[in-house]
This record gives sequence, structure tokens and C-alpha cells, in this order.
Amino acid sequence: MLNDSLIIMRKEITGNGLTNVTIGNETLTWFVDSRKLQANGIRNDVKFTEISIALALEVLKDGTYSPKLDHQYVFAFLPLRTYGLKFIIQGDFILPSSREEVDGDSPWNQWLLSELPDLFVSAELSFCSLPGFNNCLGKAVSVFLSYVPLVGEVHGFFAQLPRMIISKLCVSNCLLLEGENDKWVPPCRVLRNWNEQARTLLPDSLIHKHLGLGYLNKEIVLSDTLAWALGIENYGPKVLVKILTCLLHTKEGLTSMSLNWLSSWLNELYSMSLQNSVDFKISSDIMDTLAKTPFIPLLDGCYGAINEGMIWMNLDGAWNNNLEAFARLFANLRIVNPALFDGSVTENLIQMLSKVGVQRLSAHQVVITHVLPAICDQKNTVGKDLMIEYLSFIMVHLQCTCSDCCIEREHIISEVYSKAFILTNHGFVIPSEVAVHFNNDFGNHIDIRRLISGIDIKWYEVDRSYLKYSSMRNWRKFLKEVGVTDFVQTVRVEKTVSSRLFLTNMTREKVMIPPGSTVSDWDSQELFDLLANVSLSGDREKCKYLLKVFDKIWDDYFSDKVEAFCNMDGEVKSFKSSLISVLDEYKWVVSSLDGRLCYPQDLFYHCEAVCSIFGDNACYAIPKIRNAKLVTSVGFKSTVTLHDALSVLDIWKRSATSFKASISQMSRFYSFIWKELVSSDQKSMANFSSGSFIFVPLSSVSSSEVVSGVLLSPQDVYWHDNIINTDCEQNKMLSNLYPSFRDFFVNGCGVKENPPLLDYLSFLHHLSTVNS
Repeated sequence: MLNDSLIIMRKEITGNGLTNVTIGNETLTWFVDSRKLQANGIRNDVKFTEISIALALEVLKDGTYSPKLDHQYVFAFLPLRTYGLKFIIQGDFILPSSREEVDGDSPWNQWLLSELPDLFVSAELSFCSLPGFNNCLGKAVSVFLSYVPLVGEVHGFFAQLPRMIISKLCVSNCLLLEGENDKWVPPCRVLRNWNEQARTLLPDSLIHKHLGLGYLNKEIVLSDTLAWALGIENYGPKVLVKILTCLLHTKEGLTSMSLNWLSSWLNELYSMSLQNSVDFKISSDIMDTLAKTPFIPLLDGCYGAINEGMIWMNLDGAWNNNLEAFARLFANLRIVNPALFDGSVTENLIQMLSKVGVQRLSAHQVVITHVLPAICDQKNTVGKDLMIEYLSFIMVHLQCTCSDCCIEREHIISEVYSKAFILTNHGFVIPSEVAVHFNNDFGNHIDIRRLISGIDIKWYEVDRSYLKYSSMRNWRKFLKEVGVTDFVQTVRVEKTVSSRLFLTNMTREKVMIPPGSTVSDWDSQELFDLLANVSLSGDREKCKYLLKVFDKIWDDYFSDKVEAFCNMDGEVKSFKSSLISVLDEYKWVVSSLDGRLCYPQDLFYHCEAVCSIFGDNACYAIPKIRNAKLVTSVGFKSTVTLHDALSVLDIWKRSATSFKASISQMSRFYSFIWKELVSSDQKSMANFSSGSFIFVPLSSVSSSEVVSGVLLSPQDVYWHDNIINTDCEQNKMLSNLYPSFRDFFVNGCGVKENPPLLDYLSFLHHLSTVNS
């Protein structure tokens, strides 16, 4: 529409590649750079052509320029259209008849396109030489590079131009280093996003020597997208880790840097972790690299990596006493050199080292992560003294108050029992594989040598070396938890009966157990071996001592293991445990009467019920048993039956001429026999009254006094006579000795009421001799 207005457009070339274009009252400055190209026969009708680019600028008050980044047209002498570029392109492009688009299939156009990246990149030096940028060359670079098209911004025929320009920039010296305006370097040689603190930590010479980088001029500001496309390194955790890795690969390693520098490095890394937690997550590249990098200074002067084993921080010095007490153990612990911790940033260092995996020095964690794995190592490569310290450290720790042990104590004890090596008199053994015992140094009052000397038994005892680390009481408490005992070890056995089985119930009756029943039993292979060997040796002193041991420890060791239980179709019955049954299988108890080794059930318990009948003349177990539970459990006789009395009498008869007893004790014996025989058969009475069984003392004493005497048969004695009064004959008269037993002796045993005729004749002969 015509409105009678007039717009004046003026072009003014001002020099240095600048052109001012005024349209009406608005002036726009353009930086223009061109290049003449030799056609090289691509078009027969053209020998030379020219391509140009123009960058729109705004002149600022200080004389510098700022970019105007509007989308600009592509020109083929006349404007075509925009393609998403932020600068003008002018070229002798071949156009289709519509003049709306550059012909993409034209080799000529493709050749012109391929020449544009060189023109753009070479234009940078001219652009940066503009008078307005004399004192701010870095700003000039920033302004120029803001025109760089990014992948995805440009479309159509020119869509590949961003990639082509960026590729060209990557290999060109297009950036400046800080402090060196005449030092142009490619993007791969600079470090951006740095600060003065970074430059102090990593001086220019350090990053140049080890990374081949320099700090990007601080006036150069690039978008993150462009910086990434150009491959520019950002100052951050990856650079810090990379410089550390490079230092470690030098001959001097980290020793070339001070601990103060390493402290600052860790502090800087921690600050970065707060700003970007993603890079510091577990299993991230940075954390994985740090875990395998030996950069942590240790007490021994070396540097260690977390992947090589646990590293500890002894922060408050509370462990100094333990360092001395367990010198070997702590010499094998890797502890951070305390000189690393700078007071002003100590907490930051602790946090960063913790992220890497360094642990605060904690007895519990030392036990879990260091001591247990070492003491349970099946290769057993740790030295003897250190192995002793390891177990001692566990013991001392478990004696302390530890909140973590409330949860993990059972696990620790289980690991020690099932896997740990303990030093014994036969070397290192594992408690779960070999029965281990206390010796006398650990408060064991059993002298095991009295039992096992001279027989084929290997008895493992804890080495006394452990006692230098704690008291005997503490060791007993701990080692009991891991299965160490004073005497034989016992185990609970749970089993399912697969075939018909016979068990002995508590009344010593055999009971058949059907298949499928479950049995909860107690057993001890050690007791079986010990009992078998002691019995086989025939050594009465060993047997006596074994009974003495049982008598002393029965309540603590065995009284709760007497019964086994069997579940038969839901009905639970009790039986003698295997532990107790084995005691019935061997002759191992010494008889007081003849010194023979006997089965326990064949001997008497020395008690009032038995002694009142037999006195000292029964087969008692020796030494004398004091524990009533032992008597009941093992089956020693504590009462007397008729069979027992007759059996003992048979033994007496074999020593009838040298027998000691008291009249009162024998009276009780005869009374018991008479009472039992009343309800017995005639055969038992006949067996009893045959032979010598009537005790006659050789001297007159009180009825309660034990004296020597003889056992006579009923034919050798009589009940009473008033005529015969010689001492010899009166000793055969039972009415004086057993006045209340007339019925028993005369009617029951067949003793004659009066002496036989021969006794009278002997008496007359005696009188005649005396009178003469």
C-alpha cells in the first residue's frame, strides 16, 4: 500500500571488515569477511567466485560490541530465506526456477558449502582484531563464538554446517589461555568454569605438565552446549581425580605434594560433592576411580586405596592405649596419617573420606571387617602371634559395652566357633572341627593327664599365650561361648528314625521305636573314646579319677543331658540319652570289695540304706560318690534286693575265715534276709542256708564294734546251752550274739537248739584236764 513515505538505506564501509548499514533512523553494524575461491573446473563458465559471511553487531557505549543473534538470511546476491543461521551467508549458489531454495543436489552448491567452515573459523582472528576489543580479547572470542551454529538449530541445505564448523573449530587454535593473550590453543587444551581457588590448588604449571591443559581466559564465556560440542574440559571432580591419578603415575608419586595440598584437594572435592551429588554416588565413575586409587596417606608413610582393604581414621586418639596393647594387630591396620587433618576443614575431610569408604576407627568395625576375615581365613597365612592378638581383640571387645554387639554378637560368636583358628597344644584348630578344652591355667580343676597319659587320646587345650591379654575369668566366659569346655564336649543330636530302633527307657527297659519317629538326643564322641580307652587300659587309678571327675562336675555338665526324647506319632516319650547309655557299656568303675572293674549298675552307692545291711562288705563304687544325681542317672545301686544280698553273701563265703563285721550290722543283714525269704520260694532259702553265712566274732566286744570273725555254717553253731561255758564253745552259741533271731536261725536256717553230743564230750574232757 502506498503511503507517500520514503525510507533511505545507506551503506558505509568503516574499515577492519566493519560495515554500517543505516535504514531510516536505525543503524546496524556488520562484521563482514569474504574469501575468493578458485572454481577448479567445477563450473566451466566460472573461474573464480567469492563467499562471504556477515555477523550483526551492536555497538556498546564502551566501544565494544555485543552480538545480535537473530536468524539471518542466506543470499545468492538477493536474499533467499533463513535456515536457522545467526549470520548472513552470501554465495553464488545455483537456485531452482522458483528461487525459494538452494539447490541441494548441485555439486557447485555442495562445494561452496564445504568452504564455509574455513571462512568462518579464519574470520575469528580478524574479528578479534577489531579496535573495540583491543583491551578485552577474551570478550571478542566470546562474542564471535556465540555465532557458532549448534547441531539441530540449522535446517535444509545448511543442516550439516554446524557440525562442519564445530569440527573445524575443534582442531583450530580458537581459544585463549588466562594471562596469555597471545597464546591461542585448541578447545581440547583448555579448562573452563574454574575459579581462583582452583588455580591456587592446581597451578598453571601443574595442569599443563600432567593434563596438557591451561585455564581458559576468564573473559571467554561459552554456553555449556557449545563447550560440550567443542570438547572443552570443565573444572570439576573428574579433573581433580585425573590430576591425582597423573601424579600417582610419576616417579615421586604423591610424595611430591605436601599433606597440606592433599588436604586442600580433599576439601575441594568435598565442596564439589555438595554441589553435584550425582557424580559422587556409589559405583559412579568418580567413586570407582577413587576406590582403586592409592591416594590416602597412611601412618606407615605409604598411600593406600580402599579396594586394597579397609582404611581407618583414628580421629580422637581414644585408641592410643589399644595401639600399644595390640601392636601387631594395629600394625596390620591401615590408619590414615593424622597429619592430613587440618583443623579448619577437618570435618569436610572426614566427610569426604567417609564417602570414599574410609571408616572411623571402631573396635566393632575392626572386628567385623578386618579381624574376623583374617582369623577365619582357611589359608591361615597370618603369623602365630598376630592370630593370638586377633582372637584376644575379639574377646576384649565383646567384654565391653557395644551397641552394635546387641545385634551382631551372636554372628561374631558363630563365626569364631565355625571358622576361627584357635591356638592349642596341638597347633591351630577350629572349634567346630575339633573339641577344644581349658587347661589348668584357665581355671580347669580337672587334671586330664591322670586320665589320658599312656592311652591313645589327643586332647586339645587352649594355649596359655592368650592370658597375657586379659584375665582367666574373662577368657573362660568368652571361650565357653565358642564351645571350649573343661571336660568332654557334648552335642545335641536331632534325627529321624529310618529303620526300627530299640532305645532304653528310664526304667532300663528296651522299647522299639518305629521308623519315622523323631529323636532328640545327647551324645559325646569324646566321652565314648575316653571311656573306652580308660576301661581298656585296666588302670584302676584312672578309673577312680574318672568317677571322681564325674562326681564333681555332674550337675554342671551332664545332669540336664540324661534324657532323650522321642516323638512317636505325636506321643513324646523319654529315654536314656546316648550320653548316659555309653556309661553302661563299659566296665570302668572300681569295686571296693575286690578291686575289679565293673559296670556302674553292678555296684552299690555307699549310703545308709546299703551300709546298714552290708556294712563295709559290699561292692561299693570307689571313690565314694557324693552326688545323688550321678547315682540316679548312671544307675548305681542305692537299695538292696534279695538277689543283691545273696550275691554279696556268695562273695563273703569266699573269705569266710577272714571276715570283719559288727554284730549289729549282721543282725540287720539277717533281718533283711529273713524278711525277704518269707515271701520267697524254698529253693532260695536252701541256697541261702547252705555253706558258711553265720558271723561269729573271734572276741567278745560290743555289738556295734567291727571286729574280726569267721563265717560258720548252721552245723558249726547251736542256739543255746547252760552247761558248756568255755569261751571257745560259747562263741558258737548264737543266743548270746543274736538273742532275737532264734526263729530265724533255728526254724529258718536249721541251727540246732543245743550243742551236739560231741561238744559235751569235749567239754567233759576239758573239765577233767582243769581239775587234774
